[in-house]
Amino acid sequence: MLTTIFTAVASGKAADDQQPSPENDTLYLWGDASLASGTCFTHFSSDETTEFGFGEFDETENIDFSCSLSEPLSQEMFLNSEGSISLRLGFLIQSTENSGDDLVLSFSKDSELLAQKEFIVPTFSNEQINWEIELSENMSYWEEGSLPVLQVQFNKPGPTTLECLDPSKIIGGCDPKFRMYYSDNTDGLTVEGLFPILNSSDPGAINPNQPVEEDDSVALSVGEGEITVLLFSPWLIGIILFVGFVTLRSDRFQLGVVLEEESMDAEVVENPPEGNTLEDSYRARVLTLCALYVAQGIPWGFITVTFVTFLAGEGVGAGELALLLTLGTLPWSLKFLWGPVIDRFQYPKMGRRRPWVLIAQIGMIISLSAMLLIPDPTSDLTLIASMFLVYNIFTSLQDVSTDALAVDVLKPHELEKVNSYMFTAKAVGGIIGGAGLGTIIGFVGIKGAIFLQIPILIIIMLVPLFMTERPGEKRFPWSEDSDVQLVEDIDEKRDIKDIISDVKTAFTLRSAQLGIGLSLVMSLSFFLIPVLPLLFVRELGWSEEQFNATKGGLILVVTMVGYMIGGQLGKRYGGKLVIIYSALAAALLNSVWGVTEFMWSSELFMMSIWCLHTIAWAMVAINTYSLMMRITWGKVGGTQFTGYMAMMNLSAIIGYQLTDSLATRFDYPTLFLIAGLLETFVILVAVMIDPDETNRLLPNNQLPQPQP
Repeated sequence: MLTTIFTAVASGKAADDQQPSPENDTLYLWGDASLASGTCFTHFSSDETTEFGFGEFDETENIDFSCSLSEPLSQEMFLNSEGSISLRLGFLIQSTENSGDDLVLSFSKDSELLAQKEFIVPTFSNEQINWEIELSENMSYWEEGSLPVLQVQFNKPGPTTLECLDPSKIIGGCDPKFRMYYSDNTDGLTVEGLFPILNSSDPGAINPNQPVEEDDSVALSVGEGEITVLLFSPWLIGIILFVGFVTLRSDRFQLGVVLEEESMDAEVVENPPEGNTLEDSYRARVLTLCALYVAQGIPWGFITVTFVTFLAGEGVGAGELALLLTLGTLPWSLKFLWGPVIDRFQYPKMGRRRPWVLIAQIGMIISLSAMLLIPDPTSDLTLIASMFLVYNIFTSLQDVSTDALAVDVLKPHELEKVNSYMFTAKAVGGIIGGAGLGTIIGFVGIKGAIFLQIPILIIIMLVPLFMTERPGEKRFPWSEDSDVQLVEDIDEKRDIKDIISDVKTAFTLRSAQLGIGLSLVMSLSFFLIPVLPLLFVRELGWSEEQFNATKGGLILVVTMVGYMIGGQLGKRYGGKLVIIYSALAAALLNSVWGVTEFMWSSELFMMSIWCLHTIAWAMVAINTYSLMMRITWGKVGGTQFTGYMAMMNLSAIIGYQLTDSLATRFDYPTLFLIAGLLETFVILVAVMIDPDETNRLLPNNQLPQPQP
């Protein structure tokens, strides 16, 4: 018999590193070269070596052996009864395929059988066995001194003469053989046990021999702290009264200002005949910019939806999920650093921006491919998070390059319309990375989901690869130079000191300073993002596929609807008014979410309130982007607007960093109430911004236009 333990320490740390604990949650398998010697054993330390990395029997009939934890449990242990044990083993079996019993694994507690499963193992090849053991109540508690056991049984005769005529088997040897791999094998097989360990203080860590107080409100994935809604009520009532006061003084607070330039929408612009470059062809501009935004949306949807949900299902906590999201978002908070780089270093013969776009996409493809080299992405979360950091460095470079390209090639009357197309394209990419990959992950696995992104990015890269920005530019460095003379920009090259001086001037305005403040409070409620998969998957019992399809599909579609509704309402009633009322609606919806825990078992209710909140916040976001553009000085538009976007991403990072401290202290209802409170900060800052201040006080406030 082969034995594996999947238990958890109830209180403190284990006697040594070979005993399980919440921090020591991976079981390893060791033994001698001969399985017949009966020296196969397990413990929780990787600090061990074996002679060959496997043990063998020289026959394949009547195989029946076991391994035990090197020492019995030194303390009582607990497992999360809502989770599962992931046992990963490796075997090589050379026997006949047609008679006898296949590989049978039996998991026991001492002599009590807990689970059993038969596996059909292909012969004459190394085979990875993955066994997910769903835990029941009688498997969640292990008293001190108990010994879990996993029995291994196999009974088939050796290979027949006919089977040995196969040339591949002759080369590899055709003698009877039963091999089980140990954790230090060099054959690329994963041999370990992963399981949901609970501290004694964790909800669900219950000794059945001890009386337990009944508490239906206990959450399984977050803290137990509770703040009554009565403490939030004065603030929410005050915000409602404040919004009412501001509404009555709408002229004083510029609530009726339309943030988009109507003159641009109304202006009739004669488009030149369609050509083959981005400057000449409206269709080429839209196709290229939207394709690049799809490329940005795919990794965003994959990380925030598919991968986070997958890790939550594997037992990863909210703090670790927040770390992944933080490292993935960090490059976006520093993306303003790319601006001077792409402006300073250019290869005009291939275009001002296109070379940087191509470099970014190549980097995305290479870094994504490197992730496939990790044997098990769930085994080293720090490594995979670091690789996502590198991946998003290139993604942020593409974002800055794409935005600079848009500023260069778009006509003034196209800005708002094409901008909406680009945001929609990013949402489409999010649907592909979220709902799309999240739905099929059960069939292709996490590495398959990573792999599928590579050909998608390669196809998208073909768009800018075969496009040129302006007439006379060449597609590839090795292409022959065109006879067409490239027209240099009419604007004089400005010294970096002048640019810095203009940026300082732009931020002397009160509206610009408040714009930074608004950017920094926009995403504080994002601490809920790592919490939601824990709530839906672990607590409410949604499947990963169901959650991915909802967040990565329906919610993104609803987001696009919110963008469209918010844009239209902003044009009609004023952007600031929509921001204030939508933020208030979002805060109240989160508060309602927090006080209606008794309705969370209803999927219809959960999806409805989630969708309503998403629409409200999308309306806030789209009008906030327009407000930021309105208070941006066109002379330094790229730098200033990128700075606002970077601060929004920094706000998201701050929100993610709040996850661990908040989620470990408070229960789910309180977390929703806190999120609602943080969303009201948007109201307090936005209401003080004067959208017309920049136009009044600074000259030349227009976005740069491409030269003919």
